[in-house]
Amino acid sequence: MLFKNLKYIISILISIYLFQKIGQQIYLNFSGLKILKNYLGQLTIIVLLFFPIFYLLTLKLILLINNIKSIKFFASLKATLIAYNYNLFLPAKSGDFFRHKYLDLKISFKNFFKINIVEKLISFFVLFCFVFFSYLLSNLDISEIVDLSKLYISFIFFLILIGNLYFIKKFINKENYLKSKFLNLLGFDILIWSLQFFQLFLIINILGIKINIFETIFIFGISIIVGLIPISIGGFGVRDYVIFFFFTNMNIEANMFLVLILFNIRYLLPVLIGLIFSIKSFQNEK
Repeated sequence: MLFKNLKYIISILISIYLFQKIGQQIYLNFSGLKILKNYLGQLTIIVLLFFPIFYLLTLKLILLINNIKSIKFFASLKATLIAYNYNLFLPAKSGDFFRHKYLDLKISFKNFFKINIVEKLISFFVLFCFVFFSYLLSNLDISEIVDLSKLYISFIFFLILIGNLYFIKKFINKENYLKSKFLNLLGFDILIWSLQFFQLFLIINILGIKINIFETIFIFGISIIVGLIPISIGGFGVRDYVIFFFFTNMNIEANMFLVLILFNIRYLLPVLIGLIFSIKSFQNEK
């Protein structure tokens, strides 16, 4: 227990440190928020996109466990939203493992853990494919930042993808019933990540930042991937610093304050609904 508390405190300190480091180098200009009123249509689309995103996440969870238990749409939605809240405070989206608690599954947490690992590996594979192919199709040159050639970076990306596929196959072989679900889960994740990157591209367009869709996917996709490393609270601070690092070192002109505000709103808006479910579930437990 002491180790877990210490680890959690360290994660909080890392997030605070990174936000403080970013804050020292950007100008906090709240007046820049005024430009958003000219883009209410696109801001509305960004918000409305959460509905199909969570609809697909809910269906994906139903598919994931339908051989174990048949659950109704609302029960799956509730578990998805509550887990989303946990993900804000726990590293590497580990809050999703709490779905076991709210679905009343008659299996051990260990078996549910294995199912979740497969789901996470497939989701990571799709995300990494988006990032990899966007990097190949973009005009970004990050060789000066990381001191590696584009060919070498592409080779590293390719090895990670192959390694990811290897682990997917390894875990699926242990849970044979997941083999028939692989393509469906893959399809769900392609749609979900496509909608999320569309949200990000709308944000870039609203702020008038001169980068294309491939560059948007690469920069923000890398930040999401790095944010999965369990060193901060819910990836906050880490994702933001990676975005700040790329924009600064690649001389991309942007109001970084607004970029990070809108980027994080994507994570915080669904919490308003998820919080209602979380409070209600907590009251029922008492």
